[in-house]
Amino acid sequence: RMQKIFTLNYTSDNKYIISGSDDTNLRLWKARASEKIGQASSREEKALQYRQALIKKYEHMPDINKIHTTRKTPKLIKKKTAIAQIQKESQQRKQANRQKHSKPGEEEFVTDRKKVVV
Repeated sequence: RMQKIFTLNYTSDNKYIISGSDDTNLRLWKARASEKIGQASSREEKALQYRQALIKKYEHMPDINKIHTTRKTPKLIKKKTAIAQIQKESQQRKQANRQKHSKPGEEEFVTDRKKVVV
């Protein structure tokens, strides 16, 4: 059973979502839940092409474009992402204040890329 999701990422082809949780498991999810994995029949292919053609035909309409471009993410993931962003900004602000109000050379600035990740 998954407890907390720590990381979430899309694959390069945007077909799958990879999530990492505190139970040290990686889970693979379909980005489009209704999409079938595996070989599609000719009827399914035609239906998919028809849906894609409708999206392309009516993409100039604001409502259709909004439906097509927005990705629905669960509220919990959205909140956690926002909290993580606030915490990151707070840490950066704190580091900047430490540098600003300390003696020259006392506080070293280490970029996030150079920090060791365990």
